[in-house]
Amino acid sequence: MATVVERLSQISQGPPSGRAASGLCPRIDALLAAERGSWPLLVPVALGAGVAAWFLLPFVGQRQAALALGLAVALLGLATGGALRAALVGAGLLFAAGLLVADLRSHLVAAPVLHHRLPPGAIAGVVEEVAPRRGGEAVLVRLRRRSDSVRFAITLPAPVPGFLVPGAEIALEARFEPRRGPTLPGGFDPARRAWFEGVSASGRATGPPRLVAPAPQGWAHGLSGARARIDRFLEASLGPVHGALAAALVTGNQGAIPESLRADMQLAGLAHLLTVSGFHVAVAAGAAFLLARRLLALLPVARARSVRPLAAALAIGAAWLYVGISGAQVPAVRAGVTVSLVLLAVALGRDPLSLRLLAAAAVLILVLRPESLVSASFQLSFAAVAALVLLANSGPWRRWLAPAGDDWAVRAAKWVGALLVSSLVAELVLTPIAAAHFGRAGVYGVAANMVAIPLTSLVIMPLLALHLLLGALGLEPLSAPLLGASIDALAKIGTHVAALPGSSIAIPRVGQLPFALGVCGALLLFLLAGPLRWLGLPLLLAAPLVQLARPQPDLFVSHDARQIGLVAADRTLHVGRGSGRSFLAQTWAEAAAAPAIRPLADWPGARCAALGCVVPVHAGSTLLFVREEEPDPAALARLCGQVDLVIGPDLPAGCRPRWRALDRDALVRAGPLAIAVAARRVRSQADVAGDHPWSPAALPGVRKTLLGTTAWTEPLAE
Repeated sequence: MATVVERLSQISQGPPSGRAASGLCPRIDALLAAERGSWPLLVPVALGAGVAAWFLLPFVGQRQAALALGLAVALLGLATGGALRAALVGAGLLFAAGLLVADLRSHLVAAPVLHHRLPPGAIAGVVEEVAPRRGGEAVLVRLRRRSDSVRFAITLPAPVPGFLVPGAEIALEARFEPRRGPTLPGGFDPARRAWFEGVSASGRATGPPRLVAPAPQGWAHGLSGARARIDRFLEASLGPVHGALAAALVTGNQGAIPESLRADMQLAGLAHLLTVSGFHVAVAAGAAFLLARRLLALLPVARARSVRPLAAALAIGAAWLYVGISGAQVPAVRAGVTVSLVLLAVALGRDPLSLRLLAAAAVLILVLRPESLVSASFQLSFAAVAALVLLANSGPWRRWLAPAGDDWAVRAAKWVGALLVSSLVAELVLTPIAAAHFGRAGVYGVAANMVAIPLTSLVIMPLLALHLLLGALGLEPLSAPLLGASIDALAKIGTHVAALPGSSIAIPRVGQLPFALGVCGALLLFLLAGPLRWLGLPLLLAAPLVQLARPQPDLFVSHDARQIGLVAADRTLHVGRGSGRSFLAQTWAEAAAAPAIRPLADWPGARCAALGCVVPVHAGSTLLFVREEEPDPAALARLCGQVDLVIGPDLPAGCRPRWRALDRDALVRAGPLAIAVAARRVRSQADVAGDHPWSPAALPGVRKTLLGTTAWTEPLAE
């Protein structure tokens, strides 16, 4: 990456001529030249901007216009001189490269997609992944069919037979349906994740699995089998709850954790400890490096040369072994890349706490897995690491921690203060990102992490390693009590902090524009070093203002029009069916920052009968929600003419309200809706996803490429 920047700098050499030598350009050139040391840090930013544009721009024509804009900026740079030339050429080409990388990745992972429900039928294939779900009540199995390598995600009730491990070939009866999409426009999209994972359809088993062939003993299947055996061993030796938490720390498997405990850990700001990512891989690699260095120092070769490079190499191997055992999920792989670069810097005697190393890791990940950029884990992990590196490299921080003949009490106080400040900095950086993705901001996360992080890194992780070692010898009862007590302490921290008054603040869903403004402002403010950095401040200040000014939806409609969520003036969510305990209603409540969920019949002025509910939404606007499965067409048609908006799964052709009628047929290619009723502003998932292959509006099998060609993948029919 540094070589690319140096080459661009060479391009810019030579005095500018003509109009470029006078007026505004020399001033811009001087400002950019002052930032030359920060240019390597902006390489992943420009590349990531192109990747983000590919995902955020709904239609291929818009993405092609963005590509042309990037190339036009690069060509414009060739007409200028000095540092401005290097900046424009580099930014334009990297932005275009991000668009092309994301488009190429999408086409490389293309797989057949199921677009309609299938009746129950038999299926056979090779198990690729087995993961508990819903606190261990169910198991999700990813199955690859041998005949055409099509992948299916199948849910089975727990418990499952012991032969159901990765690599085994099984057969079962299942009912299949299209991949599930988001619950509201712009929300987390399981269909997008399934596209990049190559999963064609999801299903639910209607019978027990049957073993066709046991799992082979190859290296890859050996890691998967070891992961499954570790999960079973931890559950058997520590109990279901403590074993589930231990499995999350070792193998990254969170599916067996009770839902209530997982929610408490998230409210307490401790959810990052349950995902194998930078923290866990860094602890494992750091412990391996220190142990290897100590052991190698005992060898005679340590007297002649430094053992640091060999210890770093062994630690890199240990880090990637841990990544493999944890399932090589994207956060773990990303952490493995970053830790490897840090250890490589240690082996070469370079500064490991460098933003340039972090930028190099970001570039590598964006090139290989561009879809990572739009995930919360990528944004949270890189933001946290960048903030801590900036803190570690700051002058006041280094002077404060510099040894100055302090006694043990002063050193201990400095250590506690460093933990407090670093936790506070990480929390301040991560809270806006987490709030944007999850709709909640923790209040006591700093205090909880101050206790939970040392407990996890200094007590639980070493005890887990010892427990697994003793388990191989059949001596796990020696370590189980202490390990169980430490894991129980971690769980109690989460539950107690989550139970505190005002432990979290609900935030309405953040729009793409305010989120982008905040990210751009933070990047400019913290990555640049000269006067240009202050351009980020107005962007940061504008982000919350834009968020407050944007109209918030007050009506949510499910993709099949069977459920609605109506938001009152006090933010209470009223649902058309049920009591509001469903995942769909809870997601809507988070998006609206609703303090409570009530039935639609409790809405002031609502008139409900067997047919449905007539609700006065706003002055002069009336909503009819149809709950009856087979309403009388004539009676419903008469009622439709008296209201503005009608929503129901099956509406007759004669239903003509004053504004709009929404049923299953109308939403089949639109997906779920978010509506601002007063402004009559309707936003669908199709508006967000456009013609991306995971969009409900995408044509089956047809994909338009960024370069103007058309690709075809046969849709899944059976």
